[in-house]
Amino acid sequence: MEHLPIELRRAIIRHVDTPSLKNLRLASKPWAALGEEYLIASTFTLLPHRPDISRLQALSQHPNFKHRIRTLILNHGELNEYHARHNTYFLQYMREPESRLEAQTSAWGTYAQLKEDKERYLPTSCEIDTLTSIFSRLPNLRSIEVTLTLFPFEEADHPELLKDIWRIPSSRLLPRVATTERFTNVLTAVASNVSIISIKSLSHDRLPFEFFAQRAIVNSLLSVAFQSLTTLKLAIDYSDMPNNLHAPQAFQNLSHCLRAATSLQSLDLAFEGRKKTDISPLLSSFKETNHMFSSLGALTLKGIISTEVELGNFLTKEKSLKILQLGGLGVRAPHQPSNGGVHLNEGSFRGLFGRLRTELALDELRVQGDLVAEESGERWVLDHVELEERLREYVID
Repeated sequence: MEHLPIELRRAIIRHVDTPSLKNLRLASKPWAALGEEYLIASTFTLLPHRPDISRLQALSQHPNFKHRIRTLILNHGELNEYHARHNTYFLQYMREPESRLEAQTSAWGTYAQLKEDKERYLPTSCEIDTLTSIFSRLPNLRSIEVTLTLFPFEEADHPELLKDIWRIPSSRLLPRVATTERFTNVLTAVASNVSIISIKSLSHDRLPFEFFAQRAIVNSLLSVAFQSLTTLKLAIDYSDMPNNLHAPQAFQNLSHCLRAATSLQSLDLAFEGRKKTDISPLLSSFKETNHMFSSLGALTLKGIISTEVELGNFLTKEKSLKILQLGGLGVRAPHQPSNGGVHLNEGSFRGLFGRLRTELALDELRVQGDLVAEESGERWVLDHVELEERLREYVID
């Protein structure tokens, strides 16, 4: 096999699993040298309780391994211990006392060690100088994902009760100040290396709205990180306090960042909170600047309030749209209905959908979640994504 063409040997290596690759590299020095780089996956995940940033830094300094990293997943998930302990009771109150105590002891004993490790490693995982240095040495980095909602520990190694607790949204901690600072550092590091890396995909699944209320000079820097994006997915956590105090400025800055992504092809914008978020200031900003996404083919809007006219005016300007989804699951416990839909405080969905079908060449118009039009009385609650034409099958009296 050593005499096979190098292209054929590379094809073989790409199709074997990691244990087989390790054995194959033991066969000879040529196979060992050829298969070394494939030991590093193209996606690197940083968990909060591990010193992963040090490992990533070492990989970025390796002449071969640094070219392998294409996607970074930064898991910043933390447990809200107060609510998690209460949720533990509700998850287990039907179990026998002996088995209940055993499961709780195992879960919280494991968590105690994980918490100690998290407090050691997480605070230093997003230091701006470290990230800037690492990104400058990852020429093929194309995607960055930040998550606070995915299980933040290794799936296979921890008690099932800990996983069940995490599935309840109130068990997850959202440290608003720390989350804002970490994402600011990530984007600043990206913006500082735009001549070296070209980030095409960016996502954050629980970003505090006040992130966009930072000083204009900061947002000007951050918007640089959006310039090369083709895919953007943001779930923005809106809270009445303190967000009502700076909503106009934050919407302006959000608009500025979105408009900086001139090559955007897919946009998923969700607002999470106790109630829907009125996005009139955001739509007005787009109207004032007469901005239009020239390449936007897929758009999803979730958890918003608007009017038939305002939303329709914004959407019908995007002539390149082929797939549009209004609404989503939202933040909910497993037994709760979807709450990430769209509300219209003026007009009707019938009028909106009719206009969209007339003025846009859509391939698919999808809906999900709680759709409510206050004036017309239309109301649907959809747990699954449905095509708009099927809504009449789900009418709720």
